[in-house]
Amino acid sequence: MYVRWVVRGHKNVQADVTFHDAYLVESYRNDEGEPRQRTLSYLGNIRQIGDTFPVIERELFLLRAELILDSLPGVSPADSSEVLKSLQQKVPPLDADEVRIGFLNTLRWYFRWWRENGGTPSDKELLRMIEIASDRPDASLDRLIS
Repeated sequence: MYVRWVVRGHKNVQADVTFHDAYLVESYRNDEGEPRQRTLSYLGNIRQIGDTFPVIERELFLLRAELILDSLPGVSPADSSEVLKSLQQKVPPLDADEVRIGFLNTLRWYFRWWRENGGTPSDKELLRMIEIASDRPDASLDRLIS
């Protein structure tokens, strides 16, 4: 199994954007013994702007591809791991700084929404939400609501 990339340009040739489609492909020999390839699954696409893949799009692309691989009955966990490594050679996973920036930007979005719509949680409520989100065994949604 391997990943085949198909690169498409943007309809607007002035835009410095390309689209990268990933397909899971396997090689086999037909009845005549000739080598052939067959597409097993579409793994998703990602947009490249200039020389980079946007941060959030990288994460979403890799998450979707992992879910698709996990759903394929003929793909072993070892094969899935190898395919993900292959995808990550082209589309690097996020680093710690990118995750921190994304987290801060998400918090900014929530606070802006709360300012405009009301209902801003207290510091204590925010800490309870973080505890619940951490998936600790002692955290539960019941504690958030109560």
